[in-house]
Amino acid sequence: MFRFRFSTSPVRTTLVLLLLRAAMPAAAQAPAVSPDSRLPGLLSERKTLTDRYREASAQRHSLFGNKPSKKDLQEVVDALQGIVDKDQQIVDALNETAQQATTTSARLTATTTHLETSSRDDRNLTAQRLSELTNEAENLHQREKQQLAKMRDLEAEVAEAKQGHFVRDALIAGLAVLCVGLVVVRRKRR
Repeated sequence: MFRFRFSTSPVRTTLVLLLLRAAMPAAAQAPAVSPDSRLPGLLSERKTLTDRYREASAQRHSLFGNKPSKKDLQEVVDALQGIVDKDQQIVDALNETAQQATTTSARLTATTTHLETSSRDDRNLTAQRLSELTNEAENLHQREKQQLAKMRDLEAEVAEAKQGHFVRDALIAGLAVLCVGLVVVRRKRR
């Protein structure tokens, strides 16, 4: 964080004036400042002070003609001091804005980091859950195959049992017919 300090040095004052004049067109193109910013009011007050300086430096009330009087020079000095003081307030406001921007940036960085971490955790959790579901689906598929194999085995056993019952029933029926035939033959012989 840079802190600017001004003195009443004419070189610094001139430098600040040049920097602010150069920044004015850029500020006009820059996005609007926040509604609670003091900067527009301070810049307006600085413009008023600059106008006062121009008026004071244009006055010539000396006894000897076209030269500024001591009072005129004092008004110029007072106007310049007001501009310097206002410039300091503007710089303080800019420093506050920069500090707020730094704080907001840090907050946004923390939020971004939190969101990235949360997103990574969510992705990991989703991947883990997807893996579990895939394994579960594979297990269900294997159980289904096993049950199909068991059903085929049971159907084969049922078919074999039916075949065995058919043979047994056929033998019983054949023996029953043979018995009936023997009974009939025996009655005929008697």
